Amino acid sequence: MGVRKLDHEYTTIFGFAITGKLTTKEIEEFLPEIEQAVARSKKKLRLLIDVSDMHGADIKSEWDIFEFLKKHFKDIEYIAIVGSHSWTKVMSAILVESIFVEVETRYFKANEIESAWEWLIKSVHPLHIPVRRVIYNDQGLFTKYSSPGYI
Repeated sequence: MGVRKLDHEYTTIFGFAITGKLTTKEIEEFLPEIEQAVARSKKKLRLLIDVSDMHGADIKSEWDIFEFLKKHFKDIEYIAIVGSHSWTKVMSAILVESIFVEVETRYFKANEIESAWEWLIKSVHPLHIPVRRVIYNDQGLFTKYSSPGYI
C-alpha cells in the first residue's frame, strides 16, 4: 500500500502509482518528490498517475492533490491517468479537466500503461495554436477559499 515513484529515463516525465487506499500521511510524504520533479524539469512536467490498484482515498488526501494541482497547473503540460475503475475517469474529469483546462488529461485502462508512457513521451502541442483557459481560479469558488480547516 502507498505511493511509489515509477522510474523512467525522461526528466520531464514523472510517474507514480498508488496502491490500496490513499491516506493523508502517504500523500504528504510523497508530494515533496513531485515538487522536486517540477523543480528539476527544464520544461513543463508531464505526469503519469497509475491508480490501477488504488482502492479509494480519504478526503484530505484528495484535497492535498487538488491543492498541489492548483498550485502547479502552469508547471504541468500533460496528465495520463492509468486505471481500471470507472470512478477514476469521473474523478479525473471533475478534478483535473474542469478546473485546469490548460492541462490536457487522458485516461488509459490498466493494460494500456505503455500507451500512456508513449503518449507522454511523444506528444507535442503545436506552438502556433494558442491555449486559453476556460475557467479562472481567481473567479467563483476559488477566489476567497482555499483548504477548508476541517479537512
